[in-house]
Amino acid sequence: MSNVTVRLLVFFIGLPILLAIVVVFNEPYHIGFNLLAIATSAVCTVEAANLFAHKAKNYRIRGIGLPLLGTVLPISAFLAVVGVVPIESQLGILAIATMATLGVEAFRKNPTEFSEILPHATTTLVLLLYPGFFFAYLVRITALPHATALVLVFLCAVYLNDSLAYATGKVFGHRSTSVLAVSPNKTLVGFLGGFVMSPISILAAAVLDPNLFPGGPAQHLALGTAVGIAVILGDLAESALKRSATIKDSGSVIPGRGGLLDSVDSALFAAPVYYYLYQVLYM
Repeated sequence: MSNVTVRLLVFFIGLPILLAIVVVFNEPYHIGFNLLAIATSAVCTVEAANLFAHKAKNYRIRGIGLPLLGTVLPISAFLAVVGVVPIESQLGILAIATMATLGVEAFRKNPTEFSEILPHATTTLVLLLYPGFFFAYLVRITALPHATALVLVFLCAVYLNDSLAYATGKVFGHRSTSVLAVSPNKTLVGFLGGFVMSPISILAAAVLDPNLFPGGPAQHLALGTAVGIAVILGDLAESALKRSATIKDSGSVIPGRGGLLDSVDSALFAAPVYYYLYQVLYM
Protein backbone atom coordinates (compact mmCIF):
# COMPACT_ATOMS: atom_id res chain seq x y z
CA MET A 1 0.00 0.00 0.00
CA SER A 2 1.46 3.36 -1.05
CA ASN A 3 2.19 6.13 1.43
CA VAL A 4 -0.39 8.35 -0.31
CA THR A 5 -3.07 5.68 0.16
CA VAL A 6 -2.19 5.22 3.83
CA ARG A 7 -2.34 8.97 4.49
CA LEU A 8 -5.67 9.30 2.72
CA LEU A 9 -7.09 6.36 4.70
CA VAL A 10 -5.91 7.99 7.93
CA PHE A 11 -7.58 11.22 6.80
CA PHE A 12 -10.91 9.63 5.83
CA ILE A 13 -11.03 7.61 9.06
CA GLY A 14 -9.29 9.93 11.52
CA LEU A 15 -10.99 13.22 10.64
CA PRO A 16 -14.56 11.86 10.97
CA ILE A 17 -13.66 10.34 14.34
CA LEU A 18 -12.24 13.68 15.50
CA LEU A 19 -15.33 15.53 14.26
CA ALA A 20 -17.55 13.00 16.04
CA ILE A 21 -15.71 13.61 19.31
CA VAL A 22 -16.36 17.34 18.94
CA VAL A 23 -20.08 16.81 18.31
CA VAL A 24 -20.88 13.92 20.67
CA PHE A 25 -18.79 14.97 23.69
CA ASN A 26 -19.51 18.68 23.52
CA GLU A 27 -20.96 18.97 27.02
CA PRO A 28 -19.93 20.08 29.47
CA TYR A 29 -17.42 22.58 28.07
CA HIS A 30 -16.53 20.44 25.04
CA ILE A 31 -14.87 18.03 27.40
CA GLY A 32 -14.02 15.42 24.74
CA PHE A 33 -12.15 17.77 22.43
CA ASN A 34 -10.41 19.63 25.25
CA LEU A 35 -9.19 16.52 27.05
CA LEU A 36 -7.95 15.19 23.73
CA ALA A 37 -6.12 18.47 23.11
CA ILE A 38 -4.47 18.35 26.54
CA ALA A 39 -3.41 14.71 26.16
CA THR A 40 -2.12 15.31 22.63
CA SER A 41 -0.11 18.31 23.85
CA ALA A 42 1.58 16.08 26.44
CA VAL A 43 2.60 13.51 23.80
CA CYS A 44 3.69 16.17 21.30
CA THR A 45 5.88 17.83 23.92
CA VAL A 46 7.74 14.56 24.42
CA GLU A 47 8.16 14.24 20.65
CA ALA A 48 9.39 17.85 20.40
CA ALA A 49 11.86 17.21 23.22
CA ASN A 50 13.30 14.32 21.21
CA LEU A 51 13.95 16.75 18.37
CA PHE A 52 15.77 19.18 20.64
CA ALA A 53 17.73 16.37 22.30
CA HIS A 54 19.58 15.87 19.02
CA LYS A 55 21.19 19.27 19.57
CA ALA A 56 21.12 19.66 23.35
CA LYS A 57 22.78 16.30 23.93
CA ASN A 58 22.50 16.33 27.71
CA TYR A 59 18.92 17.59 27.80
CA ARG A 60 16.75 15.46 30.05
CA ILE A 61 13.62 15.94 32.14
CA ARG A 62 12.91 12.84 34.14
CA GLY A 63 9.69 10.92 34.64
CA ILE A 64 6.45 12.69 33.85
CA GLY A 65 8.10 16.11 33.81
CA LEU A 66 7.95 16.53 30.03
CA PRO A 67 4.30 15.49 29.57
CA LEU A 68 3.32 17.76 32.48
CA LEU A 69 5.25 20.64 30.93
CA GLY A 70 3.20 20.20 27.78
CA THR A 71 -0.10 20.39 29.67
CA VAL A 72 0.54 23.52 31.76
CA LEU A 73 -0.86 26.05 29.28
CA PRO A 74 -3.64 23.91 27.76
CA ILE A 75 -4.92 23.07 31.26
CA SER A 76 -4.81 26.73 32.26
CA ALA A 77 -6.82 27.57 29.13
CA PHE A 78 -9.36 24.87 29.99
CA LEU A 79 -9.70 26.23 33.52
CA ALA A 80 -10.49 29.59 31.95
CA VAL A 81 -13.06 28.01 29.62
CA VAL A 82 -14.90 26.42 32.55
CA GLY A 83 -14.74 29.68 34.51
CA VAL A 84 -12.44 28.56 37.30
CA VAL A 85 -9.89 31.26 36.48
CA PRO A 86 -10.08 34.39 34.28
CA ILE A 87 -8.68 34.10 30.77
CA GLU A 88 -5.98 36.67 31.68
CA SER A 89 -4.56 34.25 34.25
CA GLN A 90 -2.78 32.37 31.49
CA LEU A 91 -0.14 35.09 31.39
CA GLY A 92 0.37 34.70 35.12
CA ILE A 93 0.71 30.94 34.80
CA LEU A 94 3.19 31.42 31.97
CA ALA A 95 5.17 33.84 34.16
CA ILE A 96 5.24 31.37 37.06
CA ALA A 97 6.28 28.50 34.79
CA THR A 98 9.05 30.64 33.29
CA MET A 99 10.31 31.66 36.74
CA ALA A 100 10.32 28.02 37.83
CA THR A 101 12.17 26.93 34.69
CA LEU A 102 14.90 29.53 35.13
CA GLY A 103 14.96 29.50 38.93
CA VAL A 104 15.57 25.78 39.26
CA GLU A 105 18.82 26.15 37.34
CA ALA A 106 20.25 28.19 40.23
CA PHE A 107 20.30 25.06 42.40
CA ARG A 108 22.72 23.01 40.32
CA LYS A 109 25.41 21.67 42.64
CA ASN A 110 28.01 20.36 40.21
CA PRO A 111 30.12 23.14 38.62
CA THR A 112 30.82 20.88 35.63
CA GLU A 113 27.13 21.18 34.75
CA PHE A 114 27.09 24.98 34.64
CA SER A 115 27.79 24.99 30.90
CA GLU A 116 24.50 23.12 30.41
CA ILE A 117 22.34 25.79 32.07
CA LEU A 118 21.77 27.96 28.98
CA PRO A 119 20.88 25.16 26.52
CA HIS A 120 18.80 23.32 29.14
CA ALA A 121 16.80 26.37 30.23
CA THR A 122 16.33 27.56 26.64
CA THR A 123 15.07 24.17 25.51
CA THR A 124 12.65 23.90 28.43
CA LEU A 125 11.24 27.37 27.74
CA VAL A 126 10.74 26.53 24.07
CA LEU A 127 9.00 23.28 25.01
CA LEU A 128 6.73 25.18 27.37
CA LEU A 129 5.59 27.28 24.40
CA TYR A 130 5.80 24.75 21.58
CA PRO A 131 3.49 23.00 21.38
CA GLY A 132 1.60 23.73 24.64
CA PHE A 133 1.01 27.46 24.09
CA PHE A 134 -0.58 26.74 20.70
CA PHE A 135 -2.69 23.88 22.05
CA ALA A 136 -4.08 26.38 24.55
CA TYR A 137 -5.64 28.24 21.63
CA LEU A 138 -7.33 25.08 20.42
CA VAL A 139 -8.93 24.93 23.86
CA ARG A 140 -9.80 28.64 23.82
CA ILE A 141 -11.73 28.25 20.56
CA THR A 142 -14.27 26.22 22.54
CA ALA A 143 -15.08 29.33 24.58
CA LEU A 144 -16.31 31.22 21.50
CA PRO A 145 -20.02 31.46 20.63
CA HIS A 146 -21.22 28.58 18.43
CA ALA A 147 -18.11 26.72 19.60
CA THR A 148 -19.05 23.27 18.28
CA ALA A 149 -19.59 24.53 14.75
CA LEU A 150 -16.51 26.76 14.89
CA VAL A 151 -14.30 23.85 15.95
CA LEU A 152 -15.70 21.68 13.14
CA VAL A 153 -15.05 24.41 10.55
CA PHE A 154 -11.55 24.96 11.92
CA LEU A 155 -10.65 21.29 11.68
CA CYS A 156 -11.95 21.11 8.10
CA ALA A 157 -10.09 24.30 7.11
CA VAL A 158 -6.86 22.85 8.51
CA TYR A 159 -6.98 19.21 7.52
CA LEU A 160 -8.55 19.58 4.10
CA ASN A 161 -5.71 21.98 3.39
CA ASP A 162 -3.07 19.70 4.86
CA SER A 163 -4.27 16.49 3.20
CA LEU A 164 -5.03 18.00 -0.21
CA ALA A 165 -1.62 19.67 -0.22
CA TYR A 166 0.02 16.27 0.25
CA ALA A 167 -2.17 14.49 -2.31
CA THR A 168 -1.87 17.26 -4.91
CA GLY A 169 1.85 17.44 -4.44
CA LYS A 170 2.24 13.69 -4.89
CA VAL A 171 0.05 13.52 -7.98
CA PHE A 172 1.09 16.70 -9.76
CA GLY A 173 4.24 17.73 -7.90
CA HIS A 174 6.63 16.15 -10.39
CA ARG A 175 5.71 18.99 -12.75
CA SER A 176 6.42 21.63 -10.13
CA THR A 177 9.53 22.81 -8.36
CA SER A 178 10.37 22.70 -4.67
CA VAL A 179 9.63 25.96 -2.87
CA LEU A 180 11.89 25.88 0.19
CA ALA A 181 15.13 24.09 0.94
CA VAL A 182 13.97 23.25 4.46
CA SER A 183 11.24 21.02 2.99
CA PRO A 184 12.39 19.97 -0.50
CA ASN A 185 9.57 17.46 -1.04
CA LYS A 186 6.92 20.18 -0.82
CA THR A 187 6.13 21.84 -4.14
CA LEU A 188 4.33 24.99 -5.22
CA VAL A 189 1.47 23.02 -6.78
CA GLY A 190 1.07 21.10 -3.53
CA PHE A 191 0.91 24.27 -1.46
CA LEU A 192 -1.64 25.84 -3.78
CA GLY A 193 -3.72 22.65 -4.04
CA GLY A 194 -4.10 22.53 -0.28
CA PHE A 195 -4.21 26.25 0.46
CA VAL A 196 -7.44 26.90 -1.46
CA MET A 197 -9.30 24.49 0.82
CA SER A 198 -9.04 26.82 3.83
CA PRO A 199 -10.96 29.76 2.30
CA ILE A 200 -13.34 27.32 0.59
CA SER A 201 -14.13 25.75 3.99
CA ILE A 202 -14.90 29.14 5.54
CA LEU A 203 -16.98 30.26 2.54
CA ALA A 204 -18.95 26.99 2.52
CA ALA A 205 -19.64 27.27 6.26
CA ALA A 206 -20.82 30.87 5.81
CA VAL A 207 -23.26 29.76 3.11
CA LEU A 208 -24.58 26.88 5.20
CA ASP A 209 -24.93 28.97 8.37
CA PRO A 210 -24.85 32.76 7.88
CA ASN A 211 -25.24 33.25 11.64
CA LEU A 212 -21.97 31.47 12.22
CA PHE A 213 -20.00 33.79 9.94
CA PRO A 214 -22.01 37.01 9.59
CA GLY A 215 -20.69 39.48 7.07
CA GLY A 216 -19.60 39.45 3.47
CA PRO A 217 -17.32 37.29 1.28
CA ALA A 218 -14.36 39.62 1.88
CA GLN A 219 -14.37 38.76 5.59
CA HIS A 220 -14.67 35.04 4.88
CA LEU A 221 -11.81 35.16 2.37
CA ALA A 222 -9.66 37.13 4.82
CA LEU A 223 -10.16 34.54 7.56
CA GLY A 224 -9.71 31.59 5.20
CA THR A 225 -6.58 33.06 3.63
CA ALA A 226 -5.00 33.82 7.00
CA VAL A 227 -5.76 30.31 8.26
CA GLY A 228 -4.42 28.80 5.04
CA ILE A 229 -1.13 30.68 5.39
CA ALA A 230 -0.85 29.69 9.05
CA VAL A 231 -1.44 26.02 8.15
CA ILE A 232 1.47 26.13 5.72
CA LEU A 233 3.75 27.99 8.15
CA GLY A 234 2.98 25.54 10.95
CA ASP A 235 3.95 22.62 8.73
CA LEU A 236 7.12 24.33 7.52
CA ALA A 237 8.16 25.36 11.04
CA GLU A 238 8.11 21.76 12.23
CA SER A 239 9.94 20.71 9.06
CA ALA A 240 12.66 23.19 9.99
CA LEU A 241 12.98 21.68 13.46
CA LYS A 242 13.20 18.17 12.02
CA ARG A 243 15.72 19.32 9.43
CA SER A 244 17.91 20.75 12.20
CA ALA A 245 17.57 17.51 14.19
CA THR A 246 18.31 15.53 10.98
CA ILE A 247 15.32 13.21 11.42
CA LYS A 248 12.37 12.56 9.11
CA ASP A 249 9.44 12.23 11.55
CA SER A 250 8.80 13.34 15.13
CA GLY A 251 7.58 9.83 15.94
CA SER A 252 5.80 6.77 14.52
CA VAL A 253 2.40 6.86 16.21
CA ILE A 254 0.30 7.43 13.08
CA PRO A 255 0.84 5.29 9.95
CA GLY A 256 1.91 7.30 6.94
CA ARG A 257 2.19 10.53 8.94
CA GLY A 258 4.80 9.87 11.61
CA GLY A 259 4.34 11.26 15.09
CA LEU A 260 1.43 13.15 16.60
CA LEU A 261 3.35 16.39 16.22
CA ASP A 262 3.64 15.70 12.48
CA SER A 263 -0.15 15.54 12.34
CA VAL A 264 -1.01 18.61 14.41
CA ASP A 265 1.78 21.01 13.40
CA SER A 266 -0.45 22.74 10.84
CA ALA A 267 -3.29 23.20 13.32
CA LEU A 268 -1.01 24.70 15.97
CA PHE A 269 -0.13 27.87 14.07
CA ALA A 270 -3.65 28.17 12.65
CA ALA A 271 -5.39 28.05 16.06
CA PRO A 272 -4.42 31.53 17.39
CA VAL A 273 -5.00 33.06 13.94
CA TYR A 274 -8.49 31.58 13.77
CA TYR A 275 -9.28 32.48 17.39
CA TYR A 276 -8.32 36.15 17.17
CA LEU A 277 -9.43 36.87 13.61
CA TYR A 278 -12.87 35.40 14.23
CA GLN A 279 -13.34 37.86 17.07
CA VAL A 280 -12.02 40.79 15.03
CA LEU A 281 -14.07 40.03 11.92
CA TYR A 282 -17.33 38.67 13.35
CA MET A 283 -17.76 39.67 17.01
